[in-house]
Amino acid sequence: MFKKLLLFIAMMFTTFTLANDKVIKVAAAGYPMNEIVKIAAGELEKKGYKVEITLLTDYVTANKGLEAGDFDANFHQHEPFMGVFNERNNGHLVKVVPVYDVYVGFYSTKYKNKASIPNGAKVAIPNDPTNQDRALRILAKEGLISLKSKNGLYNLSDVNNSKKNLQFMPVPIPSLVQAYKEVDLAFNWPSHMLKIGVHVKDALFTETGSNKRFSIILASRQDNKNSQKIKDLAKAMTSASVKKFLKDSYSQEGYPVF
Repeated sequence: MFKKLLLFIAMMFTTFTLANDKVIKVAAAGYPMNEIVKIAAGELEKKGYKVEITLLTDYVTANKGLEAGDFDANFHQHEPFMGVFNERNNGHLVKVVPVYDVYVGFYSTKYKNKASIPNGAKVAIPNDPTNQDRALRILAKEGLISLKSKNGLYNLSDVNNSKKNLQFMPVPIPSLVQAYKEVDLAFNWPSHMLKIGVHVKDALFTETGSNKRFSIILASRQDNKNSQKIKDLAKAMTSASVKKFLKDSYSQEGYPVF
């Protein structure tokens, strides 16, 4: 009787394990990330997978959930952002594959071009290190500020602000859309601005040149990056269907990098 019970438990455990191996839990931010995961999910269903998508706009929460094992992967960030998270949280997140990049830029409700930006203008930029660095580099390239020579990430202490005496407002990424409505100039991503009907063509200026280190990546953990379901997820996320979606429906905002 005892042997039969052990056999039954072993069979149940095996069944549960096999079923669990066919469930992929992914945390994704809003459009187009969630749409890309949905397209990938359609590809994966053909292989018997079920993809569970959780929408999260707080990127740190999404990373903590992945680190804790609540998700198998997430899709919302670039590699530099993930690196800072790992450093600050003793994390073990890794890049699986880059999927797409976007045309980030600065937007304004008050001014139509760079030349009209006044001295003392209020400028909203991200408060996290990697995206603040990116925003400051764009402003420097546009000639609105200058940056001292250094290695590593730029922050506000590295700014020579004598050209326009800009008033910087560092805010969390989810707050940039609201800040755009209140300040003179605001940095943001196409996916965030599309939520309020603002397109890349409406930006005063955008980042120029390809900067692949900021590509949006599929991320997993060190302990599951080589699992079959992560390999299958990565393949589906870089499928012809995803590339077609990005080229047909997102070409004004971004582009595939695979």
